[in-house]
Amino acid sequence: MKRRFFILLAAAIALTASAEGVTVMQGYHTTGRGSQRALLLRMDFQDDKPITRLTFRLKGDTRQHVVGLQLFASDADEFYADAAPTFLGQAWAAERVSFTLHPSSTIAKKRLWLTARVKDKAKLGRGIDASLTRIDYQDGTCWEVPDSIGDPEGEARIYATHSLVFVPTTDSCRFYRIPAMILDRNGHLLVAADRRYDSNADLGNHRIDVAVRRSSDGGRTWSPQQTIARGDGLSDGRYGFGDPALALTPSGRIVCIMAAGRNNYFHGMRHMGITMSDDNGENWTPVRELTASHFHDAAHGLTDSLGFWSIFTTSGKGLTTRDGTVLFTTNTLSEKGSYTSDCYILSSRDNGESWQLGPDRAFAGGDESKLEQLNDGRLLISVRRSGARGFNTAEADGTRWQQQWTNDDITNGNACNADILRYNKDVMLHTYLKHPSDRANLVLAMSRDEGRSWHDVMTIQPGYAAYSTMVRLPNGDVAICFEDASYHVGNGYALTFVTITRQQIRAFSE
Repeated sequence: MKRRFFILLAAAIALTASAEGVTVMQGYHTTGRGSQRALLLRMDFQDDKPITRLTFRLKGDTRQHVVGLQLFASDADEFYADAAPTFLGQAWAAERVSFTLHPSSTIAKKRLWLTARVKDKAKLGRGIDASLTRIDYQDGTCWEVPDSIGDPEGEARIYATHSLVFVPTTDSCRFYRIPAMILDRNGHLLVAADRRYDSNADLGNHRIDVAVRRSSDGGRTWSPQQTIARGDGLSDGRYGFGDPALALTPSGRIVCIMAAGRNNYFHGMRHMGITMSDDNGENWTPVRELTASHFHDAAHGLTDSLGFWSIFTTSGKGLTTRDGTVLFTTNTLSEKGSYTSDCYILSSRDNGESWQLGPDRAFAGGDESKLEQLNDGRLLISVRRSGARGFNTAEADGTRWQQQWTNDDITNGNACNADILRYNKDVMLHTYLKHPSDRANLVLAMSRDEGRSWHDVMTIQPGYAAYSTMVRLPNGDVAICFEDASYHVGNGYALTFVTITRQQIRAFSE
């Protein structure tokens, strides 16, 4: 009976909110030191009742970490996609903060945004949050907003550095997915991603292009988008390109391989594209088909050397071993109608000019995977699975794979691409989604025994998230770029960049 009462009470509150015509949404769940516009709340007003004042409460110890708040108006679905939102006012941080609105500003815009200016020395890992508590109207009435409406779930966690690399609905593209990130020879960042235009579906259902952005200041700012692989929307092999993977060769060349064509993986994906840059990502070679010069199968046309029916490149970060071999991982299907993938290694010993696939299987029944090199030179593969993540080891050249195993230390209910990183000789790091069913709760785990055991050290993003990629920066910080849907209104993921400081990593390992 009590449960029914609370259900009815919640329904009554929801109806009241509808009657008042107010909807409040939480912003993104991450921000950074020095951020000038950390998005806290979005507020939609469905009626034309003029508002004269909005009052907010800063939650927890938010006041200690922010300088003040700003209020903006913008009809955009994505606040950061609006280059010039209408500024309505600002206020210093206090327990209660109010904004007085002029009638001319309240009717013109029905969507308002509350942002915060974060202190340069805000405490790392702490959250900032606010709730809408009261609305005063021009007719003299007011509404004390209940927490069920004015205080949506979530907060913005503070990182040393934070930025959005690819923002939905910007640069004539609604959907972005699949980040890959590396450092160039100068230690500067480069991120590649899918431009999925008006459909968030995977390659094979529509044309997808690959774009990159670069940063020379540790991820604080990014260069304009540059499309490095543009599909023609017509041909089998060049219909579209997606799921990029990046590696840096010993010569300093950046190699980007990607899936290609008009068929998706389970319908005979038979093409892979490759493009390269010898000037830190400023210019790229025309995309060529990786398999065309090397492999041919009389029955199926262009294919890989082992005669697979379908092949798919794992997106994210490749591996360059200590002897200079460049390695990427692939998924393969042996025959039409099969839904069981095996993982094989794609390797190059000549700076990406020629490639070999296999010959040994790295993981049976696997999915997207990542590689790292152990202290003794052997390879470690970490494999996407639903449930416990899969692992295996091999010789440094990718041969003689051992008996594969699963590790319950890294377990998720929704299989998803992740990343593994050797931080130093003693520590390895792993990102993964720790949730029983959804793509949510992006976690960082650590191993101090060469990947045999793992323990969680921090939650990166507790809300909805998906693919992730990471690198170690020259100063010892760890940079992570991930698909972020903590603020979601039907536009898919923002590709969010954060850094975890070397001091935080050191504290986790003690």
